[in-house]
Amino acid sequence: MIFTGLAGILIGDTIIFRAGQVYGEKLLDTRLGRHIPGERVQRTIAAFDRHGPKFIMAARFVPGLRAVTYFVAGLTGVPYWKFITYDGMAACVSAPAWVYLGWWARKHRMLSKAWAWSAQAQLAAFAVIAGLTVIYVTFLTLRRRWRRRRGLPVSTPPIPLQRVEGGLERPAQLRRR
Repeated sequence: MIFTGLAGILIGDTIIFRAGQVYGEKLLDTRLGRHIPGERVQRTIAAFDRHGPKFIMAARFVPGLRAVTYFVAGLTGVPYWKFITYDGMAACVSAPAWVYLGWWARKHRMLSKAWAWSAQAQLAAFAVIAGLTVIYVTFLTLRRRWRRRRGLPVSTPPIPLQRVEGGLERPAQLRRR
């Protein structure tokens, strides 16, 4: 089971990484991508340049961050061999841990307890996410009003992306699209 889980993890993560390579820059040109400030993208790229391997390994253990991190790794041009090496090292910890946790839970008849805990946690997580969303939207609205009153720009102009050193260069015919 460990090897099956490890293979599934690496295949799924590779798909997300490849999607970042192929569709990453195109996504920034969409309506959704235009809401992401160019300076934030540049900071993320710079952070990946300095701390890429740590991000890749740590993201494996943070739900919700993993897909975004692997997508950005593909977008910023992190070499595939580097990505799969660090992701594989982290997966070698998480895959056996999940298999062992499943074995232990079955041995101690934890399934019914887990269902009860998950129902409570789901309600609490939904309430927290809803509350944070309301706070965030309120903050954005107030900030936009404040900027308009003072005559400041509401959004930042796009900044050209920089590649991570050692990343793959795209052929000219792919860049033209």
